[in-house]
Amino acid sequence: GCDVSKMSAATLATLTNPEVIAVNQDPLGVQGKKVAFGSSKLPNSSSDVVVTNCTSFSATIAPERLQWSYNPQDGSIRSKLNGQCLSIDSCSTSEAANIVVSECQINDPNAQCQGKNQQWTINTSDQSVVSRMNGKCLDVYDFDGPSVDAFSCNKQDNQAWLWSPNDGTVRSKHNGECLTLKANLEVWAGPLVNGSQAVVLLNRNDFGSESITVNWKDIGFPVDHSAVVRDLWARKDIGTFTGNYTSPKIDHHSVMMLNITLTM
Repeated sequence: GCDVSKMSAATLATLTNPEVIAVNQDPLGVQGKKVAFGSSKLPNSSSDVVVTNCTSFSATIAPERLQWSYNPQDGSIRSKLNGQCLSIDSCSTSEAANIVVSECQINDPNAQCQGKNQQWTINTSDQSVVSRMNGKCLDVYDFDGPSVDAFSCNKQDNQAWLWSPNDGTVRSKHNGECLTLKANLEVWAGPLVNGSQAVVLLNRNDFGSESITVNWKDIGFPVDHSAVVRDLWARKDIGTFTGNYTSPKIDHHSVMMLNITLTM
């Protein structure tokens, strides 16, 4: 909570913003939900990797987050969402080092550890995925995760992975959950009683700022229609747009809140 005796004018203005309060109190009462994901385009950025329910609602939004391809020649495991490589974060040799997806740098002499942290071997005998950098196995943390790490190989089911050629998923043998890229940019939306949509653009990155696009199809609007986009924090209309709206750059760990209304 906030200490009302010490809060800044900016914080007070945020908490008392009538247009944001109106969304919260909208009589339709429909909770907002994630409707789209995007991966960071910042240089040197990375995204966490987790295991998730393969059939959850969020899995249907951007199924490419759950799809992977393996290249046995260079050892890369690449995300279908953005083409980036499954990596041991910062070339760490520590036990339970974090697994991320980052820009592919295999055999790059200027890269940290020359990209060896992005090279893997699939062991068909025990279904393990083994790092060519340090011999550790791709591992679901504490069996059920959701975090994924690199851990000394022990032939447990949380280090066994089932590759599906049909849908491109990689599933934990232990619990059947899917290896998933945790995208850093999110679009949330919910309908309001007047037919408009309340939209939140969320930048989960740990550094930098990025633009985020909301597409009409993701909020249930016809893609060939125009709509007025209003900035609820600033309490002013931004303009009329067709098919989608791309925000100015949103700082890391920050949001932009919009109201989007179809024109007649």
